[in-house]
Amino acid sequence: MKKIVFLVLAGMLSAGALQAQSGKAFYNSPYKTRNSGSYSASASLLSFGLGAPNKPVESVNYGGWSRTAAPVFYAKYEHGIMDEVGIGGQLGFTGGSYKYNNGNDKLKIIAFHMAVLGYYHFNKLIPVKALDVYAGAGLGFRVRSTSGDTSGYDYSDTNITVPVKVGGRYFFTDAFGAYLEVGWDDMSDANIGVTFRL
Repeated sequence: MKKIVFLVLAGMLSAGALQAQSGKAFYNSPYKTRNSGSYSASASLLSFGLGAPNKPVESVNYGGWSRTAAPVFYAKYEHGIMDEVGIGGQLGFTGGSYKYNNGNDKLKIIAFHMAVLGYYHFNKLIPVKALDVYAGAGLGFRVRSTSGDTSGYDYSDTNITVPVKVGGRYFFTDAFGAYLEVGWDDMSDANIGVTFRL
């Protein structure tokens, strides 16, 4: 996963550098009216991605048990409210299990996450139309449910979360791009996927 994240990030940055607008003209324009075109108040973005590592499964400490964890599946939506500010939400879902005693003992785990986030986009600072770099924070919750535990301890819980994200999107066309995010949301540390402009 680390290699994939590094390759995507390197590709996004190098492609963005190749397509950079004239920096001098961009930075000479007034800040208030400046916009690279990567994001605007009319933006409407739908994203789907996969995240890792699987925090709801890995945070259950079953030493000596065989662990299986699916990636975290994300669905996200964001809408612009200013040329550099957007608001949106994300859903996350994942599952996994721990096995012991040749699979006779098994703990199953599923987790669901929902959050509302505000985003700031750096389109007034980075003069690349195809590259959308942003940071976001919000409020949400995570529900984890476990079943089949033979130890008598229940790892099911519900947590309030304060997700914090930093990410970038590179648009290959006006309507389609790829994204990479890192940060914390109690589900994963990094996620990668595709974005559609609606």
